Amino acid sequence: MFIPVKADFKLKQWPVFTVLVCLVCFGVFLKQASDWREFNLAAQRYCMKPQSHLTKMVMAKVQAIRNAESCGEVMYVLSISDDEAKEISEIVSDLKPLSGFSAEDSRTYVTQMLTDELRYFRSIVPDDPDHNLAYYTGSWNVLHMISSNFAHGDWSHIIFNLIFFFAFAATVEALVGPIAFVIFVFVNSLIIGVTDSVVSELIDGHHWTLGLSGVVMGMMGLFAYLLPRGKIRCYYWFVILFGSVAVPGWILAAWFIGGDMYQLFASDNHGAINVLAHVAGGVSGYLYGFFFLKGSRMLAASLQQDLDQAEIKPGS
Repeated sequence: MFIPVKADFKLKQWPVFTVLVCLVCFGVFLKQASDWREFNLAAQRYCMKPQSHLTKMVMAKVQAIRNAESCGEVMYVLSISDDEAKEISEIVSDLKPLSGFSAEDSRTYVTQMLTDELRYFRSIVPDDPDHNLAYYTGSWNVLHMISSNFAHGDWSHIIFNLIFFFAFAATVEALVGPIAFVIFVFVNSLIIGVTDSVVSELIDGHHWTLGLSGVVMGMMGLFAYLLPRGKIRCYYWFVILFGSVAVPGWILAAWFIGGDMYQLFASDNHGAINVLAHVAGGVSGYLYGFFFLKGSRMLAASLQQDLDQAEIKPGS
């Protein structure tokens, strides 16, 4: 494990907005966790409602062919489907005809049963808690392009994102100032969202996405432009080996952003990681600095001179 943690030099000001972004992310995540608890309780109530023997039998078969852990999971997947009628039709075609029913009557019965069950599920179970925050690439919803950055999937997702974010964003804020920092967060979010939507449209593969990682990469790319030789203190551990090392920002950007660029083109399966958002964020972060923040780079150059002199003095 190798984690960038903080700038390896003292910042001249406290990164107020960097910390604020982290606090907002934690606040949003705690709200998500609360909403998910309510959602799961409602799904459990759905599964505990009285059902006929035939309905229980059909639901058990559907759970088995869909590898679902509960009837609530079956209904949840149906409820977020882009085409619920098609999804139900696929389930029905996978089921063997019910005993005592003709094939046609069985299909008709199960289709109607699942449709009714889905309607009841929606009446007592709230919508997916994340969908009010996450960004669906087919929606082109500008608000969700931004809000999705502050939402996360689980504790490891938010913790690692914020550690990486603070490592680079604190210095970026100190160099560009709070107003330019906030503007960059919003602009970077929109560039990531639009890029994700355009590519998803081209490959006909729209999806939901959330998390700060794209903006994290944007901060990394911008840091590499502003202060390429500025060092970030990184901690590592391997089995029983543990330590830290200061690494120049350009090397970290090349490693992490370059690695994601390789993954983007080398593999079609990236699991739950939105690699395209990482690449779009990192590349746009560097280019944003190149086109709009050249003045801040001059300030960064002065800081780099001070850092270089500080490194020379102990050995002189």
